[in-house]
Amino acid sequence: MNVQLIRVPYDSGQRDLRMGRGPARFCEHGAADRLRAAGHVVAESTVEVSVPFPLEVGTSFALHRALSERVFAAVTGGAFPLILAGNCGTALGTVSGVRAGSPNDPSDVGVIWLDAHADFNTPETTTSGFLDGTSLAALTGRCWHALTATIPGFRPVADANVVLVGARDLDSAEEEMVSGSQVTRVAASTLETRGAAAALDDALTALAQRVSRVYVHIDLDVHEPSEAQANQYAVPGGLRSATVRELVRVVADRFELAAVALTAYDPAYDPEHRMLGVGLELISGIGNRAEDYGRSGS
Repeated sequence: MNVQLIRVPYDSGQRDLRMGRGPARFCEHGAADRLRAAGHVVAESTVEVSVPFPLEVGTSFALHRALSERVFAAVTGGAFPLILAGNCGTALGTVSGVRAGSPNDPSDVGVIWLDAHADFNTPETTTSGFLDGTSLAALTGRCWHALTATIPGFRPVADANVVLVGARDLDSAEEEMVSGSQVTRVAASTLETRGAAAALDDALTALAQRVSRVYVHIDLDVHEPSEAQANQYAVPGGLRSATVRELVRVVADRFELAAVALTAYDPAYDPEHRMLGVGLELISGIGNRAEDYGRSGS
């Protein structure tokens, strides 16, 4: 099948800095070749914007708009969108592009969100001011309403259609917001103890009653940093790489993969290239599951 490998090499509106360097690192080390080895036809592209002065919020949302259009083109052209991005906020553009490009009900998309963090702060609750920490809150319609409305195809994802996996580093306000939502949360320890299939069974069974397609979002700091560290925000208590790969298989067995993203890899925190290897293995695994793309008619 056709795969559109889309790079978004930005972090906080800055190109090729920190986690913005991750997409190029994966591609320089054969990400596309691994997909081709799985039998796919791969086209590569880079989303970028030209702005006179980069702004974290303004530039990031310009990228989300451009990414939505790129994903829309991929989906309507019959290609599977695989996103390599610096920041988690690209989920806004990816999900919007998938929905805009689908002939099915555009609301019929669930989200499996793997992350050490919940990204569930809003501009009113954040104490860090880090835009990326509001990504899932924005995707579920909690904030940035004027700007999300400028993204082609954007509609908030219902809380009940989100499964948050591996989040373990939340501040008190964020914890309160997640607890008060209908987002289903699955702890990393539960997956490690029970295995992905058993640990996710209830959540995926409930989700399958509402959606047939999912966007799988993998912030690489969901991994246990003692095995492989993705970035400066990584914290202990994460998932083994084998567990993450198993999770992708389990999800793909039960849903159509509408799109997948790998985000938040900063090569500066990976001097031994362990996370590079983990990410490339994930890309290979996603390639092996991408034949299920479109099986529900999208």
